[in-house]
Amino acid sequence: MTGIHQRTAPTKINRTDWNDLVTFLGGTSDDPQVDATKILLAQGGSLLSTWRYATDLTKMDAAKVAGNILAAQMQTNVSAAITAAGGITLSQHPTVPSCCAHHSTGQTLANATFTNIQFDSEIWDNDTMHDVSTNNERITFKTAGLYLVEAHIAYAINATGMRALIMYHGAIPVISVGPLASSWPSDYSPVSFATIVKAAVNEYVYMKGYQSSGGNLDIVHAADYSPYFSACWLSASP
Repeated sequence: MTGIHQRTAPTKINRTDWNDLVTFLGGTSDDPQVDATKILLAQGGSLLSTWRYATDLTKMDAAKVAGNILAAQMQTNVSAAITAAGGITLSQHPTVPSCCAHHSTGQTLANATFTNIQFDSEIWDNDTMHDVSTNNERITFKTAGLYLVEAHIAYAINATGMRALIMYHGAIPVISVGPLASSWPSDYSPVSFATIVKAAVNEYVYMKGYQSSGGNLDIVHAADYSPYFSACWLSASP
């Protein structure tokens, strides 16, 4: 039988299959034929007449009906298993190694000098990747893998000279933003970057800032905005 839209009932349909079909037909649908079927059932239509009516209207073949019943049963089984296990809670999700450090005050950079950017505070650190006192310019990787590393600083208002930010992986500079002309003479000069680093355990990254305003110039402090330095584990390998 290629379809069940002819006015005959299937050879066999037990109560469980019928209930599954009704559940399927009673699901969310934009099809008014499904709604009509539900109304017929509610008005006391017999199982056989309703089955015929449903098959005439929806013109679903046997495979489609069986597939929807199977899908519904699989969803029910999965839902029951999750419920039996107590559900999935946030604590059951794996913790991804990451940290975000920032500086609690502004930092002054000398003119024409590459200076380590300090981070004496943390927004979070779930893998002891940063120390607020010892080598606090560093993010040290405690879990090997690929990391997304981001940073942002904003230099104080000054119309003279250049601004730059360089990230080092160990002793090797791997990304440089600048030198940029100070094109915001009436506002802060922001410098940002994002890059991916492949790191072994205990390797580290840090940043150096540079400015050539002709004198000392501050990196502006703004809570959770400048300066900040973050790293988030992406995968164990490329």
